[in-house]
This record gives sequence, structure tokens and C-alpha cells, in this order.
Amino acid sequence: MGGTNMHLAIEIATVYAIYLFGTSLLIWRFGSRDRGPSIVVAAVVPALYVAAFAELAWLASLGRSPAIGPCPEGLSDAELAVERQRQKMFGGRALEPHFASDWQRLYAKTVENEAARVQSFARRVLTVS
Repeated sequence: MGGTNMHLAIEIATVYAIYLFGTSLLIWRFGSRDRGPSIVVAAVVPALYVAAFAELAWLASLGRSPAIGPCPEGLSDAELAVERQRQKMFGGRALEPHFASDWQRLYAKTVENEAARVQSFARRVLTVS
């Protein structure tokens, strides 16, 4: 069994090395500036994907959902600025940004669910006493 895991690890490392070599070569050949940071970002992104997926799988196995914090200040303004720049660069119809409003709605729902859970727990504790 140990040999199979080692074989799988070697295959994953080989695929990652080929990916890293190919992206580095393409960035070095066709990139005109900021080659070093671009190569570092290209090298780190797959690891971030794997880490995010592993965290999500871990949370799902424990029956928890990812923590949602409050919406960052100024996110809706940034969305509007990005949309204006996109429309200026590419044209087309204006799209209504919704990420910040969706975040705020999800955060409010998360707070409601947490409050309901705390209330339920408090009721159980107070009725037992």
C-alpha cells in the first residue's frame, strides 16, 4: 500500500513540475515585464486551489460551513469602479455588480442562523436547570 501512495505522490509531483516548467517558459518567453512575480503567482496558484479544496473537504467532513465575515468596507465602490473600467475597455452593456450585496445578504443570514442556534442552545440549557 505504501508503494502505491509513493507512486501517486511522484506522479503528482511530476505533473506539477511539468506545469511549472511550461508556465515559467511561456511567461519568460512572452512576458514583457514582471516575469519573476508572474512565475511565482503561477507556481503558487495550484497549491492555493489544493489548500482551499482540502479546507472545504475538512469543514464538510466536520459538518461545518466556512466562516463568513462582514463585507469589507468599500467593496461595492470598488465593484462599481471595476465595472466602469471594464465597460470603458471592452464596451457592451453595463452590468450591475452584485458581489458586495450578495456578501452582505449571506453574512446577515449567517448571523441569523448563529443567533437561532444560540437561542436554541439557551432554551435547552434554561429548561434543563
